[in-house]
Amino acid sequence: MSNVLSLKTSYYEALKRLTLELAGVNLGDDHAFLVETRLSALARQEGYQNLTQMIDDLFGQGQTRLAIRVVSALLERDTHFNPDPVGIETFETLLLPELYKANPLAKLRVLSFACSSGQEPYSLSIAVDKFLKDKENFSVEILGVDYPSPALSRAKEGKYTHFEVQRGLPIRDLITYFDRAGEDWIVKPSISQRVSFEEFHLLSKPDGLGQFDVVLFRNSLAHYSSPARIRVIRSLASVVKHEGYLMFGSEEKLPTTNHNFDIVPNRPNVLKKHAEEIIPPPEIELPKAPPKEYQPGQSPAERA
Repeated sequence: MSNVLSLKTSYYEALKRLTLELAGVNLGDDHAFLVETRLSALARQEGYQNLTQMIDDLFGQGQTRLAIRVVSALLERDTHFNPDPVGIETFETLLLPELYKANPLAKLRVLSFACSSGQEPYSLSIAVDKFLKDKENFSVEILGVDYPSPALSRAKEGKYTHFEVQRGLPIRDLITYFDRAGEDWIVKPSISQRVSFEEFHLLSKPDGLGQFDVVLFRNSLAHYSSPARIRVIRSLASVVKHEGYLMFGSEEKLPTTNHNFDIVPNRPNVLKKHAEEIIPPPEIELPKAPPKEYQPGQSPAERA
């Protein structure tokens, strides 16, 4: 682009610090092109004449809403269907059968953390549909959360371009689970009805989201600073049900702390939470016998 360096160098550094403070994510040193391309469109949406004017307003006025919009635009990820085929296969052939076996009448809850434009939640819903073909009274609810952004708005709509559905989606799944909408494709109600999306600050405490049988946070750890990484993992661990699962990307390096989880055999990037500990009731201490009354002339042994 001709205006790659249209912003002052100090503004690039300020945006880098802002993203780290609000989201715990390091943009890296080569971020000028990212800033220019993503924020120029946002500046137009916000009614500014150019990018410089928006950034001047951001740091001059300290607008919280604009800061969140800017950081969300910078963090928007390019995702595709079946983003981690090993993880999807594990979810469909290992986790769902195990959870079904434990409680065939359950209603499972699955959390897709940092879901971006929604391909992962819909990929999970397709896997669920295949698994549920011969099973009754067993249902799955999938929640995708991410920062507010145009990507999340597209996820809620469930509409994708022909280029997007070609990335990771088998042709059989495209024909089975999508309807044509002009030049685009839209997820069928049978798949979208079990998926919902919610705007969420990824460094906030997720307690309000409830408890989940499976939580997926995949292919994102490397972007977070070390303190933010620990904070996010600790928070996610708190919303996994006992004997539920926490999944990371198949190529990611996991943290050394286990947060009451065990690694699933042959699945090094899948953790299973310990069963709830049964705390035994406290031992009841019987009252001691009252001391015998002292009788004159008794020896100490007789009084005992």
